[in-house]
Amino acid sequence: MENKNTKKVLLTFGSEYGTAYDCCRNMFFELYTHFDIDFFSLDEINLMSFFKYENVIIIVSTTGYGFYTHNMSKFWQSLDNNIMFYENIYFHLFGLGDSSYENYNIIAKKLKKKLKSLDANIVNYNLGNYQHPSMHFTNFNIWKNNVYEFLRKKYFNFEINYDIPCLYKLKYIYIDGNVKNTEIKKAISQKMEEKGSDHNDYTNIRNINLKNINIDINNNMNTNKLNNNRAHTNNILYNSIQLKKETDLKHLDYEKEIINQHNISNEVKKYEYFNLDEHFCKTLKFMKFQVLKNERCTNKTYYQDVRYINLKSSYNFNVSSLIKVHPFLEEKRTKEILNLLKINYNDYIVIENNCVNHIRSTYIPFNKKIKVLDLFVYFLDLNKIVTPFFFYYLSKRTKSDMHKKKFLELADTVNISDYYSYVYQDKRSYYDIFYDFYSYINVDVDFLINTLPNIQERSYSILNTLTTYNFLKNFNIYNLYYYNIHPQFSSIIHFLKKIYLKSTLNIFSFYIEMYIYSRLIRNKINQNRYNIIELLVCLYEYEISKNKKLKGLCSDYLINLNPGSFIYSKIENSLIFINKNIFNLNYRIIYICTGVAISSLLSVIRHRHYLYKNQEKINKKKELSNNLEKDIIILGFRHKLQDFYFQEELANYLYFNYIYVAFSRDVENLFFYNNELLNNYDNNDHNLQLNENSKEEKFNINYEEMKKVLKKKKKIYVTDIILMLQNYIYDLIKKENTIILIAGKSRPFSQNLIKTFANIIKQKEPSKTIEEINIFLKKKIDNFSIILESWY
Repeated sequence: MENKNTKKVLLTFGSEYGTAYDCCRNMFFELYTHFDIDFFSLDEINLMSFFKYENVIIIVSTTGYGFYTHNMSKFWQSLDNNIMFYENIYFHLFGLGDSSYENYNIIAKKLKKKLKSLDANIVNYNLGNYQHPSMHFTNFNIWKNNVYEFLRKKYFNFEINYDIPCLYKLKYIYIDGNVKNTEIKKAISQKMEEKGSDHNDYTNIRNINLKNINIDINNNMNTNKLNNNRAHTNNILYNSIQLKKETDLKHLDYEKEIINQHNISNEVKKYEYFNLDEHFCKTLKFMKFQVLKNERCTNKTYYQDVRYINLKSSYNFNVSSLIKVHPFLEEKRTKEILNLLKINYNDYIVIENNCVNHIRSTYIPFNKKIKVLDLFVYFLDLNKIVTPFFFYYLSKRTKSDMHKKKFLELADTVNISDYYSYVYQDKRSYYDIFYDFYSYINVDVDFLINTLPNIQERSYSILNTLTTYNFLKNFNIYNLYYYNIHPQFSSIIHFLKKIYLKSTLNIFSFYIEMYIYSRLIRNKINQNRYNIIELLVCLYEYEISKNKKLKGLCSDYLINLNPGSFIYSKIENSLIFINKNIFNLNYRIIYICTGVAISSLLSVIRHRHYLYKNQEKINKKKELSNNLEKDIIILGFRHKLQDFYFQEELANYLYFNYIYVAFSRDVENLFFYNNELLNNYDNNDHNLQLNENSKEEKFNINYEEMKKVLKKKKKIYVTDIILMLQNYIYDLIKKENTIILIAGKSRPFSQNLIKTFANIIKQKEPSKTIEEINIFLKKKIDNFSIILESWY
């Protein structure tokens, strides 16, 4: 066996919806008894830390149209600029993807290429395909077994651990720490009385038997019979003595149990109670945000529930930043499940790390007294789709042979027909599994905390640019001004109301008091300065059947928040922020998005509006030039009256944008353009009117003819508008100073747009092959001139 250092393994993942995370969990459970494994997401890894390990196992997913996942974005950018070499490290790389995408498993392929360029030893590499009859499982099992075989040959022979993992050790708090010794003695004596009555029953039975034997002796004078009866009597006496010994031992065991429980209760006094704010904000480094507003944007009868949410924050953020929200489970539903499983959710427990040699990413609070319900609601994801290996562990917790067989069939990743039809097709969660099988399984908190996945964060685009609001603790009429004016002038409001009340003071005293008071107010303002974070959140719903709808954990959590409640989140930059030319007004931007995805682009539009206005002030001009080269905004919604978000606000940006809107389900309003957007509102901005005069010349297209052509279609999509504007779009794509930002459903939206761009270029340049055109577009994507997943 090698020394301790060679047994150190890094297991890391990049996962968007949890599949790569589950694959890593599966390997962690199978290896942790033999190796010291560190288990993290890729974003939690410093590239220098690779040198601490001889073996690095990486599982990554490709999301959207060929992009990396949220929890590996920092790692990806760091690796791209990395110049360190990893020639002495063995890498085991597995990719998860879908071959129906053009960029199938592109992230794993790029990662392999990059690691190769850094002299890394990639000893095991394979790709999993969701389109395969067995999904990704067949190739994953092959790759995983190859990894295990490599480790066996390199270090030592080991058996795969198939036992239920034991990563956490629980201490139950049976009795309150203030219980007195008299109460313990009382409990012991009561129990001993109960046991004593049992012993008396045994004694009575023995005496009755002896009495019967004596009668037999008197009635039988035969010596042989007498001897036999004496032997029989001795046996009964011996058995009675043994019964008494066993009963006494039970008394002692129970007494020990009571004392141990008391000792445990005294021991847990040293543990503090779990504090939600302290754990998330101090230990896990999350930020706490208060909900100020949660308004529904769509009609209650509309099929989508879309919310406009405002959060109060003291943290700064950049244009197009993302907020990563840690959601909580629904308390009512969680209580129902725990009741079915016969788990007392009001019990308090202390969780200890049972694997101190394994450093892993977990939000579970160690060595704190936490209520069982809080553990599940805050940390354990019962809403996630069940992974196959969980059924293997369930098979060890049932006494029913029929259900054990069924669980093993569901755990089979070679023949996944049962798992696919029962779990994957209907998106069954851990909630659903426990509803279905609670009568046939025996699971407790210990089992669940060691086998359930942790809740993962979800990301949302921040709508706004950084805006400062001020809130004072003691509200009065003057606070109304704080919400609307700049903080530099806010102190005036306070000392103005005092100026005229003290007219008897001399001028010198007046200015001294004014200065002191203004400084006091400014300090108070700085202490109470907050930013507003705006979010547009759509409830994710997936209809399984007429009686069942699947709801996204985080979106459902957010839309049910009430003003005054709090969430825990982190803020990070999106892909858009990588290309700093979005702040350069010499660059043209084409925005293309559908539905709620406008949230990821609106902050850029708002910021460029600010830049234009600031430029106008610097140049001391009252209006912008008519020759301003406008950006293009192409939007896709279903209904004009239902989900045309920010319509009124967009009208204010017409002076530097051409705005086209397609309504795919609206018969009367299939298509919308600048004039119609402007005419819906009384807007006296002269810039809008002047720049509208030049639009026909710029586009060299008649709007009425364009509308007439589009109305021949039954449904209009953004690709139809792009094709109508293909000459203009082609010119912009070929220019170096054009950025294309796309946000919408990853598939088929992004894929169709790239094909549309390729077809436009092919029509304009017929001599070029499709391969050459795709290479050109790929370069645009790689240098972030085209960003297909703008909300990442």
